[in-house]
Amino acid sequence: MRTVVSGGWVIDGAGGEGPGTVVIDRDRIESVVFGKSEPSRVDARVIDGTGLVVAPGLIDMHSHDDVAATDARIYEAKIRQGVTTSLIGLDGVGYAPVDSSWQRALTTYWTPVDGDPAGFVSPDLRTYGQGFKGHLGLNVVLAVPFGNLRLRHGGWGLFPLKPDALAGLVADVEEGLDAGAYGLTTGLGYVPQLAADRLELQTVAAPLASRSKIYASHIRNYGMEIMPAIDEALDLGRQLGIHVHLSHLHLSHPGMFGRAQELVQYLDQQRRAGLHISFDVYPYSAGSSILHSYLPAWLLDGGPDAALERLGNPKVVERLQTDPEILGYDWHQVVITRTRTGNHVGRSVAEAANERKMTPSKFMADILIQEQLEVGCVVHQTLEADDVVLAEDEGAVVGSDGIGYGQRPHPRYYGAFAAFYDRHVNQRRTMTMQAALAKMSTRSAEIVGLRDRGRLQAGAAADLFVFDPKRYQAQSTYETPRQCARGVEYVLVNGALVLDRGHFFSDLRPGRVLSIL
Repeated sequence: MRTVVSGGWVIDGAGGEGPGTVVIDRDRIESVVFGKSEPSRVDARVIDGTGLVVAPGLIDMHSHDDVAATDARIYEAKIRQGVTTSLIGLDGVGYAPVDSSWQRALTTYWTPVDGDPAGFVSPDLRTYGQGFKGHLGLNVVLAVPFGNLRLRHGGWGLFPLKPDALAGLVADVEEGLDAGAYGLTTGLGYVPQLAADRLELQTVAAPLASRSKIYASHIRNYGMEIMPAIDEALDLGRQLGIHVHLSHLHLSHPGMFGRAQELVQYLDQQRRAGLHISFDVYPYSAGSSILHSYLPAWLLDGGPDAALERLGNPKVVERLQTDPEILGYDWHQVVITRTRTGNHVGRSVAEAANERKMTPSKFMADILIQEQLEVGCVVHQTLEADDVVLAEDEGAVVGSDGIGYGQRPHPRYYGAFAAFYDRHVNQRRTMTMQAALAKMSTRSAEIVGLRDRGRLQAGAAADLFVFDPKRYQAQSTYETPRQCARGVEYVLVNGALVLDRGHFFSDLRPGRVLSIL
């Protein structure tokens, strides 16, 4: 049976825009016709797009949907924004490849971000992707996560890898890329990835060049040392001739506030010099993470079990209380969003510590032990004016970096795309509708290499959403985050109508693992 979307304002992602009709045959677009309506067909379901916009399905360039894409209670929030594809395995971490010897430690460290993998875990990416069949509510694109491979070949230790370990790691990168991963991701602020030096990164990223795949990095520093951290990533682009994508680019230190224009000018200069550079942003001045990621590296050396043991040692806590990384942070800005017990949710670290008459470091040691590291947080850290400058740069695309878990998660999981559109198209009026949708879909597809997504054209995959441009807005807030966006009427994933006049079909699983070969 065909589906016909008629009477709407079609934006095809390739420059075409106007009244038109989109005809879908099973999981593919059969035709897109501008300027006239297709004749009605007895074998078609007709969707009336009058007063609505018909656009390519959105692509979340930086998601943590590694498990969430299988859980309708969570990914509904993405569907209701028009998201049909999520990239997973970001920040150098994923649930494949995973070896049984360190699976428990990995999930202890990352469950508050990526969810409990349950059965969705595998020793290799190819088998991992196959295991998703029949379980996905939206499409996912796999990455090779550097952190997993470093655990496989070097454990949790903070030391340079030896040549034989590096050789094994490179072989695993090649295997993952050949299995259809879109590129290599790193999270250089996290243990054990932060121990990798430039030579190691250059070695493991080398296979990207011959396969025309990208290097996506959570860089080492988003604060006062952001420029050297960016240059470390760009150097790989220069040396290897690869596309460099900077994850969730932002300026998180007050000493850098107001310098976003300087940053985008530098990136533009590097593009003119021949580098391929892009980055993703989200329209919020707060980030979200796990509380133990703010501990100094020496405390996390050896992994979660070693960290928990150290946190229970009074001498270690005493040392922690004098550590410059702890003393130099404003803990009023770090708000707890998730704990196992539900305790302290909605309180800042400073506030909760003061109530218990503790220093922030002593409080963190106590809560991390009590909750077995399962503590999520929202961190208020950027200047909105800087975020706007970055978002409007030609290199920017949209990634939610959203975490759908916890008692009070960051609102970006429920509203990043709608909020981005509303801010730049309706409120600021600094982007056209077409330009905003390109940053949320078409440009991301081009960066990743998704040739049949991000555009409405004959032969393309039938991923699209139909929305009211005046009502398309985020409803989620920091205080009440679990509110889905409004204004999206219809969403099709691979031709399956998963949102119909606002009704969400939670039992449908039309998503696929999209391979980049």
